[in-house]
Formats: sequence, C-alpha cells, structure tokens
Amino acid sequence: MKIGILGCGNWGSVFGIMQHRNGHQVKIWEYDQERAQCVKDTRNNEPFLIGHELPAEIQIDWNIENTLCDVDLLVFAVPSQVLSGVIETLKKKKLSSKYYLSLTKGIEIKTLRRPSEIIGELRDAENRVFVLSGPCIANEIIRNEPTAVVLVGQDQTGTKELQHQLSTETFRVYQGDDIMGVELGAAIKNVIAIGCGISDGLGFGNNAKGALITRGIVEMQRLGVKLGAQARTFRGLSGFGDLVTTSFSEESRNHKLGKKIGAGTNLEQASREMVMVAEGAPTAKAVKILADRHRIEMPICNAVYDIIYEGETPIKAIRNLMSRPLRYE
Repeated sequence: MKIGILGCGNWGSVFGIMQHRNGHQVKIWEYDQERAQCVKDTRNNEPFLIGHELPAEIQIDWNIENTLCDVDLLVFAVPSQVLSGVIETLKKKKLSSKYYLSLTKGIEIKTLRRPSEIIGELRDAENRVFVLSGPCIANEIIRNEPTAVVLVGQDQTGTKELQHQLSTETFRVYQGDDIMGVELGAAIKNVIAIGCGISDGLGFGNNAKGALITRGIVEMQRLGVKLGAQARTFRGLSGFGDLVTTSFSEESRNHKLGKKIGAGTNLEQASREMVMVAEGAPTAKAVKILADRHRIEMPICNAVYDIIYEGETPIKAIRNLMSRPLRYE
C-alpha cells in the first residue's frame, strides 16, 4: 500500500516508520520548507522524535502535492485546530486516495466539529473517512512494544481492509463501528488527562488519579450518549484504554501540561515549555461549550477549564470537586 502522511510530528513520524517496517511505501509532508529539507537531509526529526532516524526510503517533502500524488491511503496527523486549514488546501488539489485516515484527536473550537467531520468535507469523501484511535504512546510503538487500537469507519469493507493492512506483529488493530464515540473519547480523555497531571503536580497520589479516571469516564459517556454515541465505546480502547495510558504516562503531553500547571505554571508558560501540542487544552474549551449547550454535568472537565482559562487555583478546584453534594455512584 502507498501511504501519504500529512504531519511530520511525533505521531506522524512514528506511524510512518511503523508502516514502512510493515512493508508499505510511505511519504510524509512537513509544512515548513526549511525543516522538511533538514529532516530529508539528516533523517533526524528531533525534537519531535528522539533517538530514531527516519529511514531513507521514507520520502519527506514540504510540497503537499508530492505527498498527495499516487497514494492509496492519505493519513491526517496534524493538530485538530489546524486540520480545517489543511482541508481547505486539499479542496484545491487533485486527490487520488482510496481512503482517508484520521489520527487527529480533538474537537475544533470554532465549529465543534470532530476530525472526521472536517475531513468529510473533501470531495467524494463519503464512506471513505476512517479513524484510528486508542492508547498510542508513539515512543512505545517505535520500540515495537505491544499496542492495541481501534479502527472505525462507515464502510465495513474498507475498515476490514485497512485493519489487515495496518496491523503488525506488535500493533493490533480492532474493528469498531462507532465513529462519534471513538472520536469523542479520544478528545475528552485529553482533558481528563490534564486533570490527572494537575493532581500529580499538586503531589496527590493514585487514589486521586483513580477517582479522576473513573469519574472522567462517566463524564465522557454522559456527553457522548447525549450526542448519539454508544455507551460501550467509552469502556473500550479509545475511551478507558486511552485515558488510563494518557493519565499515567510520563510521555503523555497532556499529562505533562497538567503536571506543570499543578506545580504552579500557567497555561501560556507551560505551553511554551512543551515541544508538542497538548490537544486537551483547546479541547477543554470545546467540551465546555458542548456540555453547557446540552446541559450535561461534567464537573472534572469544567474544573480543568476553570483552572487553565479562568484563573481558578488547582487546589481550590479540587476542593470544589470534593465538596459537591453526595450521591450514588
């Protein structure tokens, strides 16, 4: 299979290397010309990918048309808040891909759209958009550590084909059928993971984190079901599985961001100190809007929003959560 990847960050690079090892032809687009040339010449993609070079057989290009040309699968590995800009560019191009695959996790603030909805604006994209999600710490994948993910799409024949094409000995792809649930779980878990990082930054232990994770799943499910997702999806790889991994991993950018904030750093400074985008920060805004609009109770997500955007102190936010009216689980 010929694969074109839009996005030369950590996940895009690792996904490309993994699929190159899997026997596929891979091309990766990097929007910055100078950086693309540097990666192409040196095969070094630091600081996004440390300790691993991109194989010489993987084509790196800043000219998006070269990446789009003659590919079977076009993969989106760009941040959620810039995805629509990429799609606007693609609308002016000739596309030959049989399938479109989203690796993006988040919700666009301006429109509250999920990544698959944004990609779905492409001409003839109906039934050709797929989503891959789950507990995917990229640096573990590149070390060939066991990983399981879920793949969803409206076309079950296409889903099955991609499942078999993308699976490897250490990267197991399951089929699913709930696009909305998978994408909402992937997005909201980043907000909860920031909350877990804040808890760690405050010096709290695993009791607090366990409470945040389990009650966070409840919040995911409340909003997801209201919007039309299946409740069981949030107990699967893209919900509970991804949330646990993201909340405990020291390599998780959302956990890192939360930990910095919990230790006293504000969002602006913490974001500057990080190399990669923590999707949970903008997603917190989108989740807040959705929860208010649909009158869904999401106290943990609201607390994260209040801390990073309203100036609430982390310790006060925790106290507010703990002093809520007592109720059945």
